[in-house]
Amino acid sequence: MSKLALEPFVVYGFVFAAVVAAVLVVVQTVKAAGGSPFLSWLGPRWIAKYRESQRKKAFGNRILDLTMGLANAMKAGMALAQALEKVSEQLGGVMREEISVVLREYRLGMGITDAMARLAERMPSEDMHLLTSAIRLTTQTGGSLVDVMEQLVDTIRNRTEFQQKLKTLTAQGKFEAMAMASAPLFAFVLLYFCQPDLMRPLVTTTTGWVAIGAVVVLEVAGFFVIRKIVTIEV
Repeated sequence: MSKLALEPFVVYGFVFAAVVAAVLVVVQTVKAAGGSPFLSWLGPRWIAKYRESQRKKAFGNRILDLTMGLANAMKAGMALAQALEKVSEQLGGVMREEISVVLREYRLGMGITDAMARLAERMPSEDMHLLTSAIRLTTQTGGSLVDVMEQLVDTIRNRTEFQQKLKTLTAQGKFEAMAMASAPLFAFVLLYFCQPDLMRPLVTTTTGWVAIGAVVVLEVAGFFVIRKIVTIEV
């Protein structure tokens, strides 16, 4: 097969590789990437990390409901363990599964505060840390857990509202990062079909492939730099 006949396959191969690279960037944005260069190991690792992040996210979204439910249940006269069981049944999903582990450990002899601390280790978040710290300190000092829970509800609600506003304000920057990272790919495809004679050396010469590699490295680095700038931890 002639060199000229191979050129379309080279271009399509480059486009396919660029699309795969773009997919990997998207996977990185949801924190599902990591590890080994071997695809047979990367795939399951990405899937596991993605499902783990989704599970933690689903749990974190219900911490406010958990805290409100505990405050109302204990105000009605329930003990903490009873309140946990009642609220977890109402919330269901990931929250019910994780609380069932806490209750199982409690029934096997572990202190309820220690079981909650282990839950915070499995599902780490600032709100969960506040909840477990409040329960531990209140049980140790003998204060009113109901009053602490009610104050904690207001704190978590205010934090959630602030994070939602922050997410909205930084959404434009994140979109710009993705747009800037994908712009060279679209520019290359457009210019190749408009001026193939000018763009052909990029895919037929060693210098061209070196230039493409340099562009890919710089684009990926720029993408993560922009993401780091617009990502604000609170």
